Amino acid sequence: MNMKPIYVMICLCILVCSSCAESINVIDSNGRSVSVETPVNKVVSLGTGVAEYLYTLDDGVKLVGRDSYSYFPPAIENVTIAGKSSYSPDLELIMKLDPDLVIADGMISEEDMKELEDAGIPVMIESLSNPENDIDTMKRIAQVVGEEERSLKLIAFIEKYQDLIRERTSGLSLDNKPLVFFEWAGRPYYTVSNGTSSDTLIGYAGGINIAKDLGNKTSKYPTVSAEWVIETDPDVIIQTRSSDKPLQESDLSEFYKSIVSRPELADVSAIKEGRVYVISGEIRYGVRSVINELYMAKWFHPDLFEDIDPEAVHKELAQQFYAANLDEAYAYPTAS
Repeated sequence: MNMKPIYVMICLCILVCSSCAESINVIDSNGRSVSVETPVNKVVSLGTGVAEYLYTLDDGVKLVGRDSYSYFPPAIENVTIAGKSSYSPDLELIMKLDPDLVIADGMISEEDMKELEDAGIPVMIESLSNPENDIDTMKRIAQVVGEEERSLKLIAFIEKYQDLIRERTSGLSLDNKPLVFFEWAGRPYYTVSNGTSSDTLIGYAGGINIAKDLGNKTSKYPTVSAEWVIETDPDVIIQTRSSDKPLQESDLSEFYKSIVSRPELADVSAIKEGRVYVISGEIRYGVRSVINELYMAKWFHPDLFEDIDPEAVHKELAQQFYAANLDEAYAYPTAS
């Protein structure tokens, strides 16, 4: 029997399969058409909340570089830090990592993006910092990296609780929605206005952001005065704290004390009624922003969400999608 034709056919099949990689064009969140060669096997993520999301898709197999603010799950610390954020990427290190794709957010400079692209590394502009667009962003990223099935399971988990919150708060009148003062970044009276993720989450959870209309073209993060807060008299005060390391309950309780001990706020309704809360900035955006939303909904409407334990839902999410335990604090005081 002449084996030569069979041998030739096998060789041809190997050559064909070895060239199966193809390029796809994807429109990123900035409306840019980005050509990405698939399959994508190595990704550097500098976009807000994206590394944590990518980790859920394949237990971090494709993730070869991350920003320094992404430190959950704990196993992600084994992934190389490729820059503090998109604003300050380590370009030399990224090129050594030789990724098939870099995902950055809008903080990356045109110069840095051009240098990466000139080196043959495509850059997608994406972040998980806008609750109104996050699901679409997750689907787009999952499609590019070829992990759509796992992504859809995570999205179903998130939407289950988002829908529950919408259903329970949809019929509330304005009079039944608490006035909320949201302070962030650890700066007294530094707050958020319309168009920020925190403002959106407050609205979804059935609250009214008292600083909603204070933003302007140059900043969505106005600083208000103590006198303005006193006059507006919020029913609830929330402070969020971000860090590049895990926070413990003692950290959050100290932040809490720094608010309730301000003498100028002694007569504000939120202080007098014990409705002051601190939440970790780690769950302000990304996959776990739904946990932030659950905490807010419980704080704003304890009767409507009496059966919901945000901490238990958080633990379920961490176990199911990260095989991880929660070893840090995320809210104080916790919703019971």
